[in-house]
Amino acid sequence: MIMKILFAGALLLIAATASGAERLRQDLDTQLERCQQQAVSTLENLQCYEAANTAWDSELNNQYKQLLAGQSPAAQAALKKAQRAWIGYRDSYFQGINHFYQQQQGTVWGPVAVESKLNVVRDKARDLYRLRNSTRMGD
Repeated sequence: MIMKILFAGALLLIAATASGAERLRQDLDTQLERCQQQAVSTLENLQCYEAANTAWDSELNNQYKQLLAGQSPAAQAALKKAQRAWIGYRDSYFQGINHFYQQQQGTVWGPVAVESKLNVVRDKARDLYRLRNSTRMGD
């Protein structure tokens, strides 16, 4: 019986954390949408995405620092190793995105490529948030 209660509690916590992660910094996405509504050219649209990407990268770094805070040295070392590996993956994946979309015809593919990169960074920031908050049962 106790295991069922703990399991149910864990499921509720996971659901709440996932929901919170989706709301994480919605203001950044709202700013992007507003910028895009005002953009009248592909270049301006690209600039909107670049600004959003910079903001989400900053949020990713913020979540990473918060995740490391208060962790044991062993946990910090493991998280740092994982983050370095993810950065290598990200950079390699971004090169793949660039090469993939550079093959396409038309200027629309520039913003599509930048949006694809933004999604990777946003998802990682939210993933770090979920990890950081996944053990907060009573907070």
